[in-house]
Amino acid sequence: MLSKILDVGTMAAAFTACCLLLPVAGCTKRVDPADEAQAAWHSERIAKLCAPDGWLTLVGLHFLSDGEWSVGSGQAARLRHATCSAPLLGSFMVQGSTVRWMPASGSNATLENAQTGEPLVADDSGQPSVVRDGAISFALLRRNGQLALRVRDNASPVRIGFKGIALAPHDPALVVMARIEDVPTGQMVAITNVLGFVEAQPVAALLAFELGGATRRLVATKGSNGRLFVVFGDATNGKQTYGGGRFLDLPAPVDGVVEIDFNRAINPPCAFTAWATCPLPPEMNRLPLPVLAGELRSTH
Repeated sequence: MLSKILDVGTMAAAFTACCLLLPVAGCTKRVDPADEAQAAWHSERIAKLCAPDGWLTLVGLHFLSDGEWSVGSGQAARLRHATCSAPLLGSFMVQGSTVRWMPASGSNATLENAQTGEPLVADDSGQPSVVRDGAISFALLRRNGQLALRVRDNASPVRIGFKGIALAPHDPALVVMARIEDVPTGQMVAITNVLGFVEAQPVAALLAFELGGATRRLVATKGSNGRLFVVFGDATNGKQTYGGGRFLDLPAPVDGVVEIDFNRAINPPCAFTAWATCPLPPEMNRLPLPVLAGELRSTH
């Protein structure tokens, strides 16, 4: 009897080992480490996207001219947003390049990164000043050389109703090594945003790599912490992927080489909101072949 029990135990152990190695019916299939890493990366990406004050919360972008810009839920407010806690929260007083916040009597709105009555800070000069009223906030920006208020609402329908973003299957063939090519010091690239404004930005790197049987090139601008930022388009745009191209956040080059993983291509904020001012791919970065990898068209 003991030998029979041992035989059964041995057989069970062998069967368990088989399940770990082979896709046997009824057993759990081993997950490809690349797929697992891709899933973890995208889970973190979605968490950031859905976070408070994330891109899904944008509900307005107001360009400012000189004068008083009152804010509140009432009909008399120049900038009226229904989720404000009072008919009048206060006013942004604009004179040239200077903006000041003047709260209304009894207003519950708070001011971040500035003092009441002092000039506010725009995002091109550091951490922007923000007026916050519960779920809604107003941040001072400068876009296309003009001051603007970006309005976020953490209770926005887009954020509340967000259903995620589909991913293309991980394709190891779309992980390529790119060499850094020399560019003249001070070379600029013209970047057009969705509002049609063109801005010349310094070229951080010119990346050359093999894809689809030919040498391709992408121009990169400076990212954060030594990383590189690429806006690229391809033949899937407007079909399987967002029509305005996608973004790549690349690691800092090492010994003149950088890895480009197109499986990590993400949709720009403009794929989710009409209130972002996303850059479009420069002409050089429009690849003439399909790159079916990374994020597909948003399902929001």
